[in-house]
Order: sequence, then structure tokens, then C-alpha cells
Amino acid sequence: MSIVKKMVVGYFVIVFVPVLSFGIYFYNQVYDNMLQRFGESRQQIIRQAYSNLQVEMTNIESIYQLLQYNAYVVEYLDGTYAKEGDSVYSFLKYIRPLLAYPMLGRSEIQSIRLYKNKPEVFPIVDQVIDLSELDERRAIETSSLPPGKGMWFRDAASPESLELLYVQPIYNDRFTEKLGLMEVRVRPGMLDQFFEALGSRDGWEIYLLSGAGEPLQARNADPKRPSFDLARLKDSSDNAVLFNGDFIANGLALEELDMKVVVVGRGNELFRSINEREVLLIGGIVLLLLTLSVIYYTMFLSIGRRISRLSRHMRYVGEDSLRLVDVPRKQDEIGSLYGSYNAMIRRIDELINNVHRAELRHKEAAYKVLQAQVKPHFLYNTLESIRMLAVANDDTEVAEVSFAFGQLMRYSLGSRREDTELAAELDIVANFLKVHKVRFRDRLHYELDVQADIANVYCPRFMLQPLVENCVVHGLSKVRRPVFIRIAVRETPSEIVVEIADDGAGIPGERLQAIRSELRKPGGGASSAADTEGIGLINVSERIKSFFKGNSRLEIDGKEGAGTACVLYLDKGGVMGRESAAGG
Repeated sequence: MSIVKKMVVGYFVIVFVPVLSFGIYFYNQVYDNMLQRFGESRQQIIRQAYSNLQVEMTNIESIYQLLQYNAYVVEYLDGTYAKEGDSVYSFLKYIRPLLAYPMLGRSEIQSIRLYKNKPEVFPIVDQVIDLSELDERRAIETSSLPPGKGMWFRDAASPESLELLYVQPIYNDRFTEKLGLMEVRVRPGMLDQFFEALGSRDGWEIYLLSGAGEPLQARNADPKRPSFDLARLKDSSDNAVLFNGDFIANGLALEELDMKVVVVGRGNELFRSINEREVLLIGGIVLLLLTLSVIYYTMFLSIGRRISRLSRHMRYVGEDSLRLVDVPRKQDEIGSLYGSYNAMIRRIDELINNVHRAELRHKEAAYKVLQAQVKPHFLYNTLESIRMLAVANDDTEVAEVSFAFGQLMRYSLGSRREDTELAAELDIVANFLKVHKVRFRDRLHYELDVQADIANVYCPRFMLQPLVENCVVHGLSKVRRPVFIRIAVRETPSEIVVEIADDGAGIPGERLQAIRSELRKPGGGASSAADTEGIGLINVSERIKSFFKGNSRLEIDGKEGAGTACVLYLDKGGVMGRESAAGG
């Protein structure tokens, strides 16, 4: 798939689908949240309006306290006044002002009546009435009320108005006999205030339902023909219900009045603010999608074009065409990629040229090696001719020296390997001493003592020769007396030990300590022992440590005027590993 197709697929996967999914999810969440909050706020308003109505109802119920605990009212209803004049006087002087007092400043109270239970009590028109004139249903319902309890009733004066009545029994001083009833009739204005608090002036439809769900009264609507099925709120008396998105209905039970109020809001007016927020929300999502699309398209042009250009250039790059690509001005990661690509092209071109030059050098080196091989063979043949001539002249010493020197030359120039057998190294040391024996005569004596199985034991080439040369150069040349050089090979359970000792000039104590310190350093060095002897010892020490590994080491001991001893400890683990490698 090309990068263009990948970028298009990436746009739908990274930008379009996530933004659209998030927008739909966020829209639903916000819309549902707005509706829920709106419904809850409306429900709170209804509860607050009902709380205010309950306060008014409680004030009306408190009138009972004025009458029940007034002695004149109790005596009047108990029939204490036998004469009509006394009854009228007591009523006008004490009871009538008492009945008029609660109505002062309370326009919602229409009238206060007393219903007498005893026939002998003198009646007063519209104020003290016989209990028989009370509505039969109310008389039955109030007959079972306990002392201190009252009951609210509703009275539909007309289809547009609804009056409320509060009725509570009045007892004698000891609450042992029911003397009558108090009836407080409330004007429709108290419910009008309740309806206004619910939003009747703002066009909200308000329905008053009976406890059984039958419509009693409505504002801004016809109670006989409601705009929705009121039965749908039958089981949801204290919540908000959304109907098809057209309107929202809040219901609340008015328990004291055995009624339910339902407030309904129409969709066009109700959701106007929500629709405005909805348009803003959808517009924001679309704007976000367009912004991200433009950003993605700009990034696509910035990235896709340059990558495509680099890809086309890479298709035509070959050994015969290593031209550089033009680096764009924009210095970002892709610009760095262009720069790295050009650097790689230059490096490839350089490597190709190096390979060509290396091939030429290799051919030249092969030619020089071929030339160099002629010189050692000429030297070997010359030494062999000298040896044969000495043998023919019966000169044994010259023949032996020529043979020993020839072996040294073959060992030095003949092999390209870095290692050799320990036995071969000992033979070369012996030939080296034979050559020097001719020079020093009786001043040089030597001995080789091998007390170990060294068959197939390998070691670095020229491991022993520098140590033996130190014995000759530094031990023998500095004294006039004879010097004895001893080379001994022995083994322990874990090591092969090679000791090279002489009894020559020895070594000063300070210089011996300096060489020992350099030998103990990791990696070796020659800072304080920078002479031929020190460098040779350190070189041999590092070679055996690298070759035999483990605890392999070189130790030196000596005393000025008494000689020097160098001991090589070769770890058998490294020895056996080299044997296996050589055998393989």
C-alpha cells in the first residue's frame, strides 16, 4: 500500500472516525445532561412552590389553636349560656373578634365558621351553624379524627376555580367531648399563587389531579382534554418525564390535599435554549473536525510529498548512479533523514572507491610477498651451503653454528602463526644459546631440564627467547666470570611452571621493585621501567596472560651480583583449551 493510501486510511482511522464518534457520544451526553438538569431544576421549583403552599396551609391550621384554647369559644359551644342574650353578648364581645382576627391581612381566608354539636347552643347566621348542615361526606370523614388532627377538603366552585377547606374538631377543656367543628374556607387565590410559582404566567400547562388521577382543574389547558395521557405519570409522582422530545412533564403529590400537580412544558418554548446550545455544540464539533482535517492535510502535504520524493530517488540509486538528492529547506526529522540519506550515499561512494583501492593494494601486496619469499629461501640455501662446506672440511663447530642459526631463521621467518608448541619454543631457545656459546666460549654454560609432559602444549611464539636474551645481555655481558643459565620446566596440579634463571650480574633492588609494580598493573605498562629489559618482561607477561587466561603470570626475583630468575606460571585451563583448539 502506498503512503498516500496509508495517509488517507490514517485520516479516517485517526481523525474522522474518532472525532465523529466522540462528537456523537458527547452530544448525547450533553443533551441528556441538559434535559436531566432542566427537569431537576423544574422539579426543584415545584417542590419549593409546594413548600410555600404548605407554609400557608400551616398558618391556616394554626387558627385552630386560637379557638380550641379560648375559654369563651369552648363555653359557648358547650352550651354554658342558657339565655340567648348572654350567648349573643359573649359571641359579639369575645368570639366574633377572635374569628375576625386571623382574616386581618390574610386575603386568602374567605370565612371561618363554627359548627355546633349541641342543639341548645344559640346559632349565629353564617358563623355558628348546626353540625347537621355540614356536608355528609365531610361529617363522616371528620368523625374519626383524633384530638388535635384536622383535614383538608377541596370544593370545586367552578371549572376554573377550586376552593380549599380546612376542618378540625373542637373539644371541651379535657378533650373528652367533641363540641363542634372549625371550618376555614380558603379563597382560590391561594392556589393561584401556587400556580404562578409553577409557571402559569410563562405558558406552562398545570393540571391538578385527584388522588385517583382524575383531572380537577387546569391552567393554560383544558382539564377534560389534556395534551398527553395523564395516566403515564400515575406511578411517577415526584419526578420528571420526557415524552418523545415534544414536551416535558413534572409531577408532585400534594399529600395533605390528596391531589397531584402536573406541570407540562411545550417543546418549542421549552427546548428553545437547549436547541441553541445544541446548534453551538454541533457547530463546535464540525469546526473541530474541519480544523483537524486541515491540520492533517497540511501534515500530509508536508510529510507525504517529501517521503514520496525520497522513495522515488532511492529506486534509481545504484552503483552507477550515486547522485545526491536535494535537501529540503524545512529542517525537521524528514530533513534530517534527507541529510542522513545523502551522507549514506557519500559513504557508499567512498566505500566503493576504498574497495577498488584495496583490491589494487591487495594485488600489489601479493606481488611483494612473492618477492619476499625469494629472500628467505636464498638465505636458507646459503646457510645450508656453509654447513655442508663445514662438514666437508670436518669443521664440526661451524657446521653446528650454521645449523642452529638456520633453525633460528626458519623459526623467525618461516611461519605466520601466532602460537607454537612449547617443545619447539624450547628448541629455539637451545639453538639461540648454541649461537651465543660460540661467542662467549667458557663464560657461558646452560642447562635445559624438562620435568613435565609438554606434548601438544602450545604457547605464544617467542615467549621464552626475550627472557633468555635478557640473561645473556644483562646477566652475562656485564660480568667477566662464567655465568650459568638454567631453563627448567615442571608442572603442578593446576599449572605448568617455566623457570629461567642465571647467576650473572643480577638486578638492583629499586629497579626490581619498579618492574614488579609494572607487572602487577592491569594491562601492563612501562612508565617506570622504560628500558629494553623492562619492556621485554612486560610484553611477555601480557602475552601469557592473554594467551593462557586464568591465573597465568610472570614473576621476577633477583639480587644485585647474585643473578636473576624469571618464573612463568601457565594456567592448565588455558593450556588445555589451547590444546583442544589446536587439535580441532
